Amino acid sequence: MERLIEFANSAGHRLRGMLHQPDAAGEHRPPGVVLLHGFTGDRMESHWLFVKCSRALERAGIASLRFDFFGSGESDGEFRDASLETEVADAQDAASFLRREGGIDPQRLGIIGLSLGGAIAALLAEPLRARVLVLWSAVAHLPIMRRLADSFARPLPDADGDLEYSGHRVSPNFLEAADRLDPLRAVAAFTGPTLIVHPERDEHLPLTHPAEYFRASRAAIKEKVIVSCADHTFSSVAWEAEVIGRTVDWFRQHL
Repeated sequence: MERLIEFANSAGHRLRGMLHQPDAAGEHRPPGVVLLHGFTGDRMESHWLFVKCSRALERAGIASLRFDFFGSGESDGEFRDASLETEVADAQDAASFLRREGGIDPQRLGIIGLSLGGAIAALLAEPLRARVLVLWSAVAHLPIMRRLADSFARPLPDADGDLEYSGHRVSPNFLEAADRLDPLRAVAAFTGPTLIVHPERDEHLPLTHPAEYFRASRAAIKEKVIVSCADHTFSSVAWEAEVIGRTVDWFRQHL
């Protein structure tokens, strides 16, 4: 079952998303997974990658919540008013909503994050007491986002420092917390099963990013997968099938 939902974040804004719930199996509540989209992404993600993953999880008996961060997709707000800190807070609120109203076992929570969403997933896995973490094309060093902005964004005239990136107005405040947030240090505190999936030919993040996540992780069960020839969002039928298949298997085994 797929159900459109909305919930208030800690600032009182309405966030919107899709809750996927498998058929009930007796009195046992399923585990649940929160999906965190990337920078300027949304709850569907490129070539509907998150939709396909959530439906695959549902078929495997696992619930999931994919939602739009504040200022993204159909959630309240403008993107220029979002920041790293608002996205971290939104992810915490989404996990609380799934545990409270998603019909899941609150002790069996997993997190998937793509790109910048991967960094946020790494930051929150331990504070949220998640059981399982999956990182897709995850940013390991948040200050790199400034270098990417210099390469791919352009200043907007008379806009108080705002940049334009892929049709989005981005405030210089978005990355204000980049130097204070350390996903690698955070992931070192998380000991649950951790799967790191990265494309071989990521056009934004070199293979040093998954390598550093793997070294930093102290999980007793961890795996790093490099998807041959893939780009940043795994934009081919074969690549996405490998990523989703490995991810669902990982949650089925460990969540």
